[in-house]
Amino acid sequence: MKTSKLITSTRFFATLFFCAFFTSITVAQTITEPTILERTAKALKIADNENYIKALSLAKQKGWALTITDKEGNVGKLVGVDAFNLPKYYIQHNNAIAANTTRANQLWPGGSSGLNLSGSSNAVKNKLGVWDGGKILNTHVELVNRVTQKDNAAVLSDHATHVTGTMVASGVNPSAKGMAYGIQGIIAYDFTGDKAEVASEAANLLISNHSYGTITGWNYNSSQSRWEFYGRSTDNEDYKFGYYSNDTQLLDSIAYNAPYYLYVKSAGNSRNQNGPAVGQPYFRYNASNSMAAAGNRPDGISSNDGYGIVSWDGNAKNILTVGAVNGISSIYSRPEDVIMSSFSCWGPTDDGRIKPDVVANGVAVLSSTSGSNTSYGSLSGTSMSSPNASGSLLLLQELYARLKNGEFLRAATIKGLAIHTASEAGGAPGPDYKFGFGLLNVEKAAAVISTAVANNNNASSEHLMYENVFNATTTSFSTNVIASGKGQLKATISWTDPKGNVETVNVLNDPTPKLVNDLDVRITTNGGAKVYRPWVMIPASPSSDPSPGDNVIDNVEVIDVDSTIPGQSYTVTVTYKNTLQRGTQAYSLLVSGVGGTAYCASAPSSNAGGKIDSVSFKTIRYSNPTGGTTYTDNTKMVAQIEPLQSVPFYVRAASSDATNANKIGKIYIDYNNNGTFTDDNELVATSGNLSNSGTFTGSIAIPNTVTIGNYLRMRIVLQETSNAADVNACGTYGKGETQDYRLLVVNPSNDVSVTNISSPSSLECEDSTQYLTVQLRNNGSSPADNVSLTATIREGSTVISTINAPYPGTIPGQTNASLTLQKPFLTKANTSYKVAVTVNFTGDQNPSNNTLSNDISIGSKSGTPDAVASICGTNAILKVNNPEAGANYFWYSSATSNTPIAAGPTFNTNTIPANKTYYVGREMKTTVGLPNKMVHPDGGYNSFSGNFVRINNSVPVIIETVRLYIGNPGTVQVMLADLGTLNANGSYTYFPLASVTFNVTATNPNPVGGAVTGNPAGDTGAIYQLNLPVNTPGDHVLMVTCSNGATIFRNNNILGATYPMAVPGVFSITGNSVNWGSTNDPNPFYYFFYNMKIRTLAGCVSDKGTIVATNVVAPTITKVADSLSSSAVSGNQWYFNDASIPGETGQKTKLRQSGAYKVVVTDATGCSQTSNIINHVVTALPPEVVAKEINLTVSPNPNNGKFQLRFEVKNRAPLNIDILTASGQKVFTESTPNFNGVYSKEINIGKPSSAYYLLKIEHNKKTYTQKVIIID
Repeated sequence: MKTSKLITSTRFFATLFFCAFFTSITVAQTITEPTILERTAKALKIADNENYIKALSLAKQKGWALTITDKEGNVGKLVGVDAFNLPKYYIQHNNAIAANTTRANQLWPGGSSGLNLSGSSNAVKNKLGVWDGGKILNTHVELVNRVTQKDNAAVLSDHATHVTGTMVASGVNPSAKGMAYGIQGIIAYDFTGDKAEVASEAANLLISNHSYGTITGWNYNSSQSRWEFYGRSTDNEDYKFGYYSNDTQLLDSIAYNAPYYLYVKSAGNSRNQNGPAVGQPYFRYNASNSMAAAGNRPDGISSNDGYGIVSWDGNAKNILTVGAVNGISSIYSRPEDVIMSSFSCWGPTDDGRIKPDVVANGVAVLSSTSGSNTSYGSLSGTSMSSPNASGSLLLLQELYARLKNGEFLRAATIKGLAIHTASEAGGAPGPDYKFGFGLLNVEKAAAVISTAVANNNNASSEHLMYENVFNATTTSFSTNVIASGKGQLKATISWTDPKGNVETVNVLNDPTPKLVNDLDVRITTNGGAKVYRPWVMIPASPSSDPSPGDNVIDNVEVIDVDSTIPGQSYTVTVTYKNTLQRGTQAYSLLVSGVGGTAYCASAPSSNAGGKIDSVSFKTIRYSNPTGGTTYTDNTKMVAQIEPLQSVPFYVRAASSDATNANKIGKIYIDYNNNGTFTDDNELVATSGNLSNSGTFTGSIAIPNTVTIGNYLRMRIVLQETSNAADVNACGTYGKGETQDYRLLVVNPSNDVSVTNISSPSSLECEDSTQYLTVQLRNNGSSPADNVSLTATIREGSTVISTINAPYPGTIPGQTNASLTLQKPFLTKANTSYKVAVTVNFTGDQNPSNNTLSNDISIGSKSGTPDAVASICGTNAILKVNNPEAGANYFWYSSATSNTPIAAGPTFNTNTIPANKTYYVGREMKTTVGLPNKMVHPDGGYNSFSGNFVRINNSVPVIIETVRLYIGNPGTVQVMLADLGTLNANGSYTYFPLASVTFNVTATNPNPVGGAVTGNPAGDTGAIYQLNLPVNTPGDHVLMVTCSNGATIFRNNNILGATYPMAVPGVFSITGNSVNWGSTNDPNPFYYFFYNMKIRTLAGCVSDKGTIVATNVVAPTITKVADSLSSSAVSGNQWYFNDASIPGETGQKTKLRQSGAYKVVVTDATGCSQTSNIINHVVTALPPEVVAKEINLTVSPNPNNGKFQLRFEVKNRAPLNIDILTASGQKVFTESTPNFNGVYSKEINIGKPSSAYYLLKIEHNKKTYTQKVIIID
């Protein structure tokens, strides 16, 4: 069910775009049309401006906010109005693991593909674009001036910098390395006016990323602390979900005219934006389109929590829409490895098309941020999965350009490759509306390109890739292939479809198909006797599994032949229905699992005599019918085998007549899929002499070289002979029988692997007690017991620590596990370590993944702060010189203290030690809370759920580790959240920020489920790695939820005050869920988190700097001739009669007037001291004497009101000339800034009204006067 939407353009766009794009029909889709694109871009820019002006006008009338902040801190910006004059807000949808998830790392230098791709070639420079919500920090160490910001974006954006880093960060921090990390340059815009900019740039781009969308359905407006519903006033569902809008149509048309350009879009995060509970207050647009209070939420309003919630232009046909899943740190092995995020939006579109197209990693992605040139952050959202895909896909274009001398693939081919090679995800084979066609896998996509190009699509190529065009003379295409067994036979077609029609009246859930040209792909065998069709979905039942059929709504079709028989011939055919709009249609065809060889024939010349009576092999149970047989094709029967598995078999001999000659049987398996049975180890079993009813039994040891997912042909030959050498896999023999079967290699049942060393990671800070956290996976189907780990940490060639640890419990099949080894070790700044971890598991069928080795470089210390200190009267003033923005500074009373006395770049104190010495450091790593549970004697275990600890942070921190005491095994989730409302009935609302879930094992020596009172000393607890970032300063909670039997310890009956437990200026534990609002007392209880280790996020801890405060001595001033001089060289400000003299900040000042002079000196710490006072008396000089200083002349004087004024000044300064009557009235005034030199000018004051006038000249802080005599 849908939930919410928003609109972006006016009806004018449809007409505009139709005119702009309905011109070229024969070259569009194959040749870029820059003239059309540029013309459209100009028209769109005008339309966008008009639409935005209209939005601003309506905003003033309706009280719409120009920006809206949601509960994650994302800022939505008003960019226009939709066709119903409702506001349209764009909002952002908030790298080693990301690169591994899409397998981009395997295309890099050192990757298994050997392709050495990084985006560094000249061919793709500036062929990647990004539109986002602000300015990218181009000076970040990961981006190093490679981003060209082409618009006027002024405000730096964490989101935009993070998205860009996910695509192209250079890998200064290896954990934040971008997918196309070597690219020389990309272009960037903010998202205001994006469609016009996209149209203008499309001709020059290959891929652009768009991690934003319209606010649709429910949105929590944190600026107003309220839930808002963005649907129309009469709708209980936002029509923008699934809707094919004018903007959507526009993107399809741009793609049609720019056939090499792929627009990559985030699917949106609305699935966890569910609105308030029924009965709680909410706001929505009223009939006049003003956001207004709507009372309490009734039943019936959609909650954005199901299907059909991809919004607005994410529904375009010709773009790639990307959903978000958890990252995969190991190697994908099965669909269950792909775990859906809690927020990613699901399809279908209103007309039933599959969206999202694919998924990628969008959970806890580490990348660059805009806080500083070295800042990083971990964000979650489809905003992260989209650039994960965009950067990965660019590598495919780089590969093709290398192979084809600078040519590029059409966007439809790139999109088709992304879908064709996606790894299966979800609960059933084929696509669905959650994961689309699966998890992006560019390693497989690159293999398709490399193989197809190298073999020129010949018959031996394992993959085929065609870029074809249907027109008046070419109406179908077919190719004959032989299945190789290397995976399923698979065919995909993808095409850039002409724009669909926009419904402007019945806009809610309009099912009218938007597909214009309906192409079809089919695979047939045996002359068409068997037809394989593409996957289709049932839009009316979106949770239903897909099935083969006639796809009439998607412009991508995929066929998976799940009964692929290696060595069999098939025909792949592409056609189209009806008449092609515009007379032509380009399309891309991709075929995999081909390039095989037909297997040799094997059969007796007679059906008399010996035969196979029955066969048993795994799930194969075959009994031969009576009568004579020669060859039996049993390839429709399939058995699953595993690497390093011992498989028993049973073959019984018989005779088709009464004869009973000796018979010998052999079994062959083509393990390497080369179409023969002659390779080493492919003869897997040979019998002795068999008589009728004799049995041929044994076990076949499957090698570990077989490839998961491959189909193998197994051949059993039973021949009448007493000489085993007579029996061969191929050819004709006298009497007996040959049978062929099909085997499918599946994941082993017993396979435990080390998938990731999650801590420490590269560029982490040094630590005297560093714990090693390892991620494990039981890839098998059977539970894994008695698993242990051996970890070795080397600094160079020296082993600094060896850790052996059992995994305390059972790892269920196909599940992940995490283990923090409880023996810490020391890491040092600027030091590299090699960490190797091996999992030990008896019976492991796949030892190739048992050891993981990481090179880890510990980050540098932050620079020791440069600081000064002064004793200013009775206070000491301390200050960091040139503090870095976003950095954290802490002041200490001793060099060894870890408890700061103050935080911040400046610090004033009246506590002055005898040695006047203070210490300052940058950043902090410390512990907070109780060190262990034995500090207090009482407590107990329980299965707590929803109980929380209140915390407050003054600066951004990360909670690294905690010690937990587990009474009974199970699952514990720790969630960082912001509290919403606390209700009198004990319920509350909250907003999740981050979480981590552990499968915990009991640390209590005597585990018991349920509530247990007591504090056993034998339970020493275990360290768990949280790594929860608390980015926003303020009040938060840490919430615990126990499940699956888990219990956790907390102290109770504590006497006295427990809270707050604080590190001043950094972090504090302020209470727990006992103090509900302002009621009840939290102090008797301490919840869950012991020895909590925290670290500030703006860098690693520096060495402490030593600062000795100096006494500030009051300055003295002395008179020298006509000047005063200060004893202080700098920091001076001169005063005259207690008023500061503007600009007088030098060591000296001129005495110009009578009065009291002094100086105030302020040193580098801000300490100000005042000098002695000097009173100065100026002896007046006659005006004519003063006038001589500037050679002032008035000629003639007396005069009739006209005279020549001349003088000369040598210093540049403002000049003011006034002539006043005897009564003080101005009759002439003139001002000249910064004048020096000779002034000479005739002055005419007009008809005189006085016998004399006063000429007044002001220059360089001096005044000169002269009487002017008037005669008639």
